[in-house]
Parts: sequence; C-alpha cells; structure tokens
Amino acid sequence: MAQERSRRTREKVLEAARDLIVEHGHEQVSLKEICERSGVSNGSIFHHFGSKEGIVRELFAAERAAYLGVIRNAIMQYDGDPCDAFAAGTRAALHYQAKNPGSFGRLIAEFSDSEWLRRNVDLWLTVASEEESPVIAWAAEYFRSGALPRLPPAFYQAAMLGPTDLLSRAHRQGRLAGDIEELGDDLAEFVSAGLKSLRDRQREA
Repeated sequence: MAQERSRRTREKVLEAARDLIVEHGHEQVSLKEICERSGVSNGSIFHHFGSKEGIVRELFAAERAAYLGVIRNAIMQYDGDPCDAFAAGTRAALHYQAKNPGSFGRLIAEFSDSEWLRRNVDLWLTVASEEESPVIAWAAEYFRSGALPRLPPAFYQAAMLGPTDLLSRAHRQGRLAGDIEELGDDLAEFVSAGLKSLRDRQREA
C-alpha cells in the first residue's frame, strides 16, 4: 500500500512538472508551482526527488530515453541495407519531433549545449549509452562485413541527430518552410547516400 502511494505521488509530481515545463520552460518553473499543480507538499517532493533539479533530471532522462528509443527501434527493425536503416532512424527522429513539439522543444532542444547539460553530462551519457548499446551490437556484423562504413558510433549519432536537431530548430524558428515530416524524408535520403558513399570509398581502398 505504501509503495503504491509513493508511486502515485511521484507520478503526480512528474506529470505536473512536465506540464509546467512544456508550458513555460524549466528555468521559469518554481518548486512552489509544482507543489500547487500536483497537490503534493514541498516536504514530500523533497523526500522523493531531493530538489527541483532532481525532478528535472528524471524528466530529461525519460524524454531523452523515449526519443532515442524510437530511433533505436527504427534502426534495428529495418529490413534492408543497413545504411538505409540509419536513414530510417533519421526519419524517425524528425517524425518524433513533429509529433511531440512541446516535450521535445522544452525537455530536449532547450537543454542542447546548455549550462544545465554541462552540469548533468553524467545523466546524458548514461541515457545515451543505454540506448546506443543495442544499436552498436546490432551493427557489429555489418561493420565486419563492410555493409556499413567503419566509423565511430559517435559519428553515426552526430550524423543522424545533429542535422535533425538543426533542421527542426530552423523549422520552429520559421526559417524553413514546409512539412517537417517531409523534410525528414529528404534528410533521411541525405544520410543514407552519405553512408553509402563512405562505404563504397572504403571498399575501394
């Protein structure tokens, strides 16, 4: 009974904080507002999370894991050329951003290259490692056979997520017109063609 009550309390706090952050941004949300929105006392919040920072860390980790999980599944479930699998991951990234503009913008994009992320780099590395490890294991046989160009895992992540984040930001700022999901299809083709070109060059070397 106590465990169930504790779980519900945590869920209420996280849901309230998530809604407030999506509405206003994490820097503009106070612990008092989270207490009022959730109906949970300040003391109880400190008991479960330690501080507002503890709440934000949990929300960031959950959103980032959900985002990277969608990309991971798109890559690993693709049936075909593994270079096209990473294109599928690129497409999935932009589709996720298009379907979740509020949570992605406030809980992922706003943290990119931020002082908060530099302070919490341990959390980012933990989440990234958990989601990337299955993809690295999946890709191993393709690296051995030459079906994927031999490049560091960080290169693949940067090649997929760097352009998607910048493209999405340009679209949000109104500097890039068009449907974001259609732009995702174009970017996916770009990623696939680049990987295939690198693969061909390595095969010829």
